[in-house]
Amino acid sequence: MTSLQLWLVCVAGAAAGSVVTFWGLGGLWHYWYYQRQRETAAVWKTQPKRWLGPALSRSAFRLGSFNIFFGALVAGTFTWYLRRGGYSAIYDDVGRHGVVYLALSVVIYFLLVDAGLYYSHRLFHHKALFKYIHRWHHRYVAPTVFTTTAMHPIEFAVFMLVLLLPTLVIPVHVGVYLFVVGYSYLVGMIDHSGIRAPFLLPFHRDNRFHDDHHVYFHCNYGHHTQLFDRLHGTVRKLDRHYDETTFHDGVKVAVDEASEAPHVGLSRVP
Repeated sequence: MTSLQLWLVCVAGAAAGSVVTFWGLGGLWHYWYYQRQRETAAVWKTQPKRWLGPALSRSAFRLGSFNIFFGALVAGTFTWYLRRGGYSAIYDDVGRHGVVYLALSVVIYFLLVDAGLYYSHRLFHHKALFKYIHRWHHRYVAPTVFTTTAMHPIEFAVFMLVLLLPTLVIPVHVGVYLFVVGYSYLVGMIDHSGIRAPFLLPFHRDNRFHDDHHVYFHCNYGHHTQLFDRLHGTVRKLDRHYDETTFHDGVKVAVDEASEAPHVGLSRVP
């Protein structure tokens, strides 16, 4: 197999996995609730009175699809790079670092990714970055599974870097790496589904936490856990009124009169 053929196989494999999860599982999940059970939304929907309009729904699907294929290109190319003998700290022999380190590396890599996603997320809430980049994602005030990857490509690229960069520094077994990456993607889909998750994932609690971030958007930045939100005091406070006067980076927001919850003005977002 030539180098080009190997690259095409790696990229195609990554794209196939993205299609199965994003379009396949995500599409079925979306259809089952948003089409088949729309009239009982008060039972299953995290925001029963809020729905994405047709234009925003199409936008989320197109933008999310673009990013998953961009992600497949990056992931496939990284796999090709490794298959060609490229440098990384990923290993496949458990005996190389032992079983104890294998178990410890799950926690290390998990926390590194969680920290990277938290701090990069907070960075994107800086006034300048929010206005031009992160605002793309926050126009989806009532998220659906297709909004999981519906963000500015620059932000999605940073998300990919958070997952990839630790593999160049911290030794991590290929199984651990795939587990944490898969878990991160699964958490993202659940958190953006807009559906009350009937189960709890390890260290994650429920998906209302991130759904509240889309409603109030200047709190609850964490991805996997609430650890860094609690460390920095950014967990949403129920007795606090969030509006344009309390947003710490000064980005003006509008108030949804139906729910009195702040959200970004949608009409000016490209």
